[in-house]
Amino acid sequence: MPNFRMGWLPDRPDFRDYSPEKIIENSKNKERIRLEKEILLHRRLQTEVQDNSHVDLREWCSPIEEQGNLKSCTAIAGVALVEYFERKVRGEYIDASSLFLYKVARKLMKLTGDSGVSTRFTMKAMALFGIPPEEYWPYEIENFDEEPPAFCYAYAQNYQAIQYFRLDLPQLSKEQALVKIKDVLAAGIPAMFGFTTYSSLLNKKTVKTGKIPYPSIGEKMLGGHAVVAVGYDDNKSIDHANYKSINDSDENFPTQGALLIRNCWGEDWGEDGYGWLPYEYVLQGLATDWWSLLKNEWIDERQFGLIAKDGVFLNGSPDRNSQGDPNEHTQEKDPQPLIKISRKNQG
Repeated sequence: MPNFRMGWLPDRPDFRDYSPEKIIENSKNKERIRLEKEILLHRRLQTEVQDNSHVDLREWCSPIEEQGNLKSCTAIAGVALVEYFERKVRGEYIDASSLFLYKVARKLMKLTGDSGVSTRFTMKAMALFGIPPEEYWPYEIENFDEEPPAFCYAYAQNYQAIQYFRLDLPQLSKEQALVKIKDVLAAGIPAMFGFTTYSSLLNKKTVKTGKIPYPSIGEKMLGGHAVVAVGYDDNKSIDHANYKSINDSDENFPTQGALLIRNCWGEDWGEDGYGWLPYEYVLQGLATDWWSLLKNEWIDERQFGLIAKDGVFLNGSPDRNSQGDPNEHTQEKDPQPLIKISRKNQG
């Protein structure tokens, strides 16, 4: 069995954390403030003419990474987010250094050694220090605690416009958080998060299929692991040995509905490096720390739907987040549809 490392450090929610709605609310543009009333990120669209039961963003993802013997999963997930946006907007991306991000995130947390990091500080480190290309600070595990060359920090200016936001805000119920997560994914925006892992994660069936079962009573807890959600499927069912902890029954009922995740354990794991995590992980509080990011130039390319009107996601361009003051930005009068939802079953 390969040595699958983890490294996610859970983070406590902060009432000051920004949501995607808050980013748009801060805009000075009157038209977007009006349109904000129509934002449907906080609830799913459910009408007779819509079927949004399946979302898959894998086609815009960069190649799967292999974490190796290092607790760098959170940094790898952060880099995967940036590479996704760059590839979707421009059709290409610069392979960014996850080893650099792992180092500077630990510096912000005042941690040394192979400690792992939280998703929040990974986002903060990205916005503050940027990420140099992989070629300048390659993923050589023996150098994980070395200080990168000074010029690697020169890429910070390319990331100053990044706006990061939390999806599972403390005022939301777990059911509301799941709805918000799925809405953001439906708008073409992946999110990184961490989840508590159990021994069934490492069994041969899970490694082969990528279908992570809800933990059974008596399973050993292994730690925390960070991944990127890149879709979901309401019809995906995953078997597990004992469902008693959530339905008070000893029968082997499968969980219904799962998030499509991008892992960092190489392409031999799961579906070419991707897997499925049951919704129950969110609903039972085992998958938390949901974060994503946006950048003005990405949104201006009109690739992501943040506002919905008449069943079609429309463009709403946030200006800045809690890291700075909002700036004036002009929105087109007649935005074009970005993502249209059809009744056809995509699963």
